[in-house]
Amino acid sequence: MLMARERHQRKQVEQALRFAHPPLRPEESGAVTDMQTYAFRVRLRDAVTDADADRLHEVLEDEVGVEDGPRGHFIGFERQAESFLDAVLNGLAEVMELGFEPLAVEDELVSISDIAERTDRSRQSVSMLVNGQRGPGNFPRPAAGNVRSPLWHWADVAAWFEDQGADPLTFEDRLQALASINGTLANRVLARLRPADVRRIQERLTG
Repeated sequence: MLMARERHQRKQVEQALRFAHPPLRPEESGAVTDMQTYAFRVRLRDAVTDADADRLHEVLEDEVGVEDGPRGHFIGFERQAESFLDAVLNGLAEVMELGFEPLAVEDELVSISDIAERTDRSRQSVSMLVNGQRGPGNFPRPAAGNVRSPLWHWADVAAWFEDQGADPLTFEDRLQALASINGTLANRVLARLRPADVRRIQERLTG
């Protein structure tokens, strides 16, 4: 009975995410259908044991990394797919199939050099934005790394550039995809713990 309920919940998550981001035909999106590699992390509810890590490496074909620390428990993916959304949805489906409880998805970490390449800027220009020597300031704080080699979540950086008037298309649809995915995952947990609250939210906001 429990397994049937979990399969039903996984199906609800996938249906909700697909509804939020229906796939576009190539001629509509203008996207190239060649497979690309996307990096992201899935934050889990519970710690990953050594046995869990071995099972992940055996079952998943991707290059995955397991991280446990003060910020939580994570599985890091480098997955090939036609889009970022496809990569994350497929990864989440496999994580849940293996019995893990995903809480959220975080975008990949990028360096100053990565940011410069993605925004078509020089490394020096990005460094000046980071240090507040150029632009409006308030550049996102690094999420990892160290003083000499800071790392940022790409979604945070992309949001900052969009706030400064950059073309949103430059940053694909990752921000919207992550917001929908994490909202659905949070709703999944809330539906299990406080189903009455979920019904209230749906009644007040749907329409």
